[in-house]
Amino acid sequence: MGGRNSDVVFVRWPAQAALRTRCRREGTPRLLVVEAGAQPPISNDPVEDWVRPPVSRDDLEARVAVLQNRFDSNRVPTIDSTGTLNFGRHSLTVSTTQAELMRLLIDRYGDVVHRTEFGQCSALRALTLNRNSLDLHIMRLRRRLLPVHLSIRTVWGRGYMLENTVPAEAAPMTNAV
Repeated sequence: MGGRNSDVVFVRWPAQAALRTRCRREGTPRLLVVEAGAQPPISNDPVEDWVRPPVSRDDLEARVAVLQNRFDSNRVPTIDSTGTLNFGRHSLTVSTTQAELMRLLIDRYGDVVHRTEFGQCSALRALTLNRNSLDLHIMRLRRRLLPVHLSIRTVWGRGYMLENTVPAEAAPMTNAV
């Protein structure tokens, strides 16, 4: 499928039933390619779908895009007590201050966190976050987030929003068939 990539794994069904089981256990989105004469499995998993060849390129790309979008919509970054940020397959460690900023942004992932909310956070109050210091911390955090495909977008006049930097339709596709 060209140079496109996604988290979606192609699985020949039923020949690669073990791969399907592993992907299902790991929560990996998968598109089953059902072999001639085989019965497709019944599944209520939102990140699993199936096709029977021959399938047009447009139909195949549409199925992959839907699976990727469902997968992405359920994927939210996390940060643990040691300051390790995890998102998808990526992780990085951030400073204590950056971890507190990230906790607010992760709690409201995809929504605006108003500037005043950063100052109201008890863990950040000791830092005397004024407008300039908050901007400096956000700037440094933006640089740290580049490798994990997250970004902090400024919502002018309101605050900041944490979001994924890789749209599903731009990601390259993994082909396991």
